[in-house]
Amino acid sequence: VYDEDGIPRHVIFSTADNAHRICNSYKLDDDAAAGDDPIVKPLDDGSIVAHYSGKGRGGEYALHLLKHEEELDVTLLTLPLAHSNFYGFAIPLPNEKHTEWSISAAFGDSGIDMFSVKDLEHLVPAILEDKKLYRGKNLRISAERKTMEEVATLFSNIFGKDVIYNPLTVEEMAALPLPSAPAMAQMCQFLSSTPSLHDIEITEAMMFPRKPQMFKDWLLTNSDNPAFEAVGLSVEANPILSVVVFGATSEQGTSVINGLLNDKRKQYKIRATSRRISQKRAQALKALDPDRVELFQCNLDDMESCKRAAEGCDGAFLVTDFYGDAGMNEDVEEKHARNVIDACEAAHSVRHLVFSTMESVVEMNRHYDLGLPVLECDKTGRKSVVPSFDAKARAAAYARTKQLSCTFVLMPLYSESFFEMLAPEEQEDENGRKSLVMHVPEEDVQVMCMSVEELGPIVANIFDSYEVYAGHEIGLVTDFVSIKEVAETITETFYKEEDNHGNIKETKVEKKDVTIETWVEKQDTHMKDLRQIYGYLSKNDAVKRRRSMAQTLQLLPDATPFSKWMEQNRDNKSFKMKLGLR
Repeated sequence: VYDEDGIPRHVIFSTADNAHRICNSYKLDDDAAAGDDPIVKPLDDGSIVAHYSGKGRGGEYALHLLKHEEELDVTLLTLPLAHSNFYGFAIPLPNEKHTEWSISAAFGDSGIDMFSVKDLEHLVPAILEDKKLYRGKNLRISAERKTMEEVATLFSNIFGKDVIYNPLTVEEMAALPLPSAPAMAQMCQFLSSTPSLHDIEITEAMMFPRKPQMFKDWLLTNSDNPAFEAVGLSVEANPILSVVVFGATSEQGTSVINGLLNDKRKQYKIRATSRRISQKRAQALKALDPDRVELFQCNLDDMESCKRAAEGCDGAFLVTDFYGDAGMNEDVEEKHARNVIDACEAAHSVRHLVFSTMESVVEMNRHYDLGLPVLECDKTGRKSVVPSFDAKARAAAYARTKQLSCTFVLMPLYSESFFEMLAPEEQEDENGRKSLVMHVPEEDVQVMCMSVEELGPIVANIFDSYEVYAGHEIGLVTDFVSIKEVAETITETFYKEEDNHGNIKETKVEKKDVTIETWVEKQDTHMKDLRQIYGYLSKNDAVKRRRSMAQTLQLLPDATPFSKWMEQNRDNKSFKMKLGLR
């Protein structure tokens, strides 16, 4: 085709390992002569894992053919064992009485590289975004390495059945009454060998900032597949009807409780945790619905306290408080989150955790060369970019290592926070005349935002379909706005009022441009890393890789754009007070 149209192309070739070449070139003994003792014994026709080797030879041929072509590039994506194989040859099969299911294969006890083909939707664009980097490369990708014992345990946990791994010898598997059995036995032997190992690190780097889908999340998400039902593996409908909310008195926790209470599909029972259940904020939660909201005293420093709070609940929501409860100490905040994560894993009743976390700005800063300064925490000496983000990110990474179904939600700036950031100062001139002055940062960059009130309905929707969102990171955002645009919107919405006769009454407010440093200093806030937060959130190209309006709208179709949200709240007394209005 290129010879006819002359159009430059970059070809991405999805292939497999050339097992024949790899096995014949790899020596089991370093002192063995070349070609001796291949890892996998050839079949009578001389083939070794023919369905892999054929693809592998095709990929290697493409690399060789296009090596010196300037306008035709090729990248090989060499796949490991796909998760979808567990619909087929690796599916657990029942005994006659359907009391035990077995995964029968010749994988031995080695870890096997695995991958979800759905993640190709992220890897292919990553290659096309940096064609020069990946030109002529053979990328042997993998999301994780699992033994079949670990896989069988995950099947048991999700389906509630006795699933075991039945390790066959290569000869036993090759003798199964299937035409493809000898080649499949070779494949299992190859995949459990050292030279078959793929590169998890490069896969994670290519997908960054997203995370590859793990097998446990793939299995839960696809647990209703007809292939599993056909062998007697099915998950009974176990809706989440009770939720423990860790961080209940926070703005996010309160929003989630309201979202669950207002959900018309279910009558959620809610356990609202607080260090002090006698405080007004906690009592206000109880007053929302005394029959459905239970206050539960919980100390996040105490693992046993967290376990007691989680026990008996179907779902859990977690948000940690860096500035308050953790005393602006990263290590304390991370410990709080880990305690809750461990408690939810230990409480066998908890089927799903929704964790309100944040991205690691340390990683984002390094990966995208954002140029943000690195801070050293006064209390721990730990180096960080945005301490209130980075501790949550480390806790999220920890949660991914646990046998716990999780969804990770990332909140943007709360739209509500603009009323504090842009609260005008009352100034008086030499004649005693008073005026309002709103300080606005002169850097006209956009930041992401969403009303914290909209988190509640989103979390309710996640709990309603938690199997679908298992393992997902969902970056929430309803709008990207500049602080100057926010200042204009506030002025137009709140400082101009129409009286009963249609006359416009305008309250004078002077907008004064200041440097970002001056603006941060004037916040008089405990958020010492506000400059870092603003600096990061203004990096739109990087931020948008972790935030998605499309995902947000999928979970909340009637999510409100910022200007409309402002208009809806023009009579909000709390907002007016912050703006100096009566």
